[in-house]
Amino acid sequence: MQYTGLTWSKTSLIFLALLLCSVLWLLAQRLHLKEPPTFMPLIQQNAECSTGTNKSSSALILFMNTESVARNLSQALCENQVVGKQFGKVRAFWSHSEAQVLQFVGKGIADLALIKENLLEAVEGESTYGYKMVAAYPDYSAYLIAMREKPLISKEYLLGKRLGLLDYPTSRSGHIIPIQLLKSLNLPLDNMQIAYANSHTELRKLLTSGQVDIISSFWRESDETILSKNYITPIEQAVSGSKWYLKMDTNNIDLFCAVQHTLIDIARNQNSSYFSRLTTEPNCHVE
Repeated sequence: MQYTGLTWSKTSLIFLALLLCSVLWLLAQRLHLKEPPTFMPLIQQNAECSTGTNKSSSALILFMNTESVARNLSQALCENQVVGKQFGKVRAFWSHSEAQVLQFVGKGIADLALIKENLLEAVEGESTYGYKMVAAYPDYSAYLIAMREKPLISKEYLLGKRLGLLDYPTSRSGHIIPIQLLKSLNLPLDNMQIAYANSHTELRKLLTSGQVDIISSFWRESDETILSKNYITPIEQAVSGSKWYLKMDTNNIDLFCAVQHTLIDIARNQNSSYFSRLTTEPNCHVE
C-alpha cells in the first residue's frame, strides 16, 4: 500500500507539472508574448505629462538627480512637436542613488539620462544600448569651504573639524573627492564628525548656521553674497561635469535634435552661471 501511494504521488506531481506548463504556454500564445516584460524600478520621485498629440502608451523615460530639472525638462519635452509625434507621454525620474543609476542606465531603461561619464563607461552603456552624448556641462573644481578661515589640507587641521558632505555617493565634489582626501590623510571616517546634506544648497545652510565648520562643494557666483572666496581651498581641479546621454539604438536623429534644442533652451533660462554653460557635441544640423 505504501509503494502504491508513493507511485500515485509522483504521477500526480508529474501530471500537475505538465498541466501547468500547458496552461502557461497557452497563456503566452494568447498574449503573444515575444519577450519578457520590462519592469520599471520603483522610485517615488517621478513626474509624468502627456504630449497631447500622440494617443499611444509609449513613453520617453528621463533620469537625473535633480527634481526641478526633471520637472522642467519633462514639461518642455511634452510640448515639443517631435516628441509629441513619437511618444504619448514623458516620464521623469530623479534620484541620487547609484543603484538607481545602474538600474536605469545599466539596463537601458532610460531614454535620456544625466550622469557622469565614468558611470556610463562602467555599465558599458554606449556599446550595449547605444547611448550617445547630447550635451555636457563644463568641468569644475572641488573645494573645502569655511566661514572665517582658509581650510588647510592636513590631518592635524581636519581632525576634530565638523565636516559637511552630500548624502549621495555619486557626487564628486560633495562626497567622492572629500572621502578620498580623508583616506589619503589616514583619517578614518569613524573618527570624523560628518554631517550629511541632501543638496549643495543644504550644505551651505549647514555652514552658515554654524552646524559644521567646513563643507566640500563647488564654488558658484552666488556664494559671494554669503561666503568669502578667500576661505576656500581647492582639493581637486577639473572635475568632469555631468553629461546628457540619449539612447540611440536606432538612428533617431529627429529626437536627438529635439532633445538637444530643448536642453539648450532650458540652459538659457538658468540663473546659475554654471548650468547655463551647456555645450552640445556634436551639434545638431537638420535639413
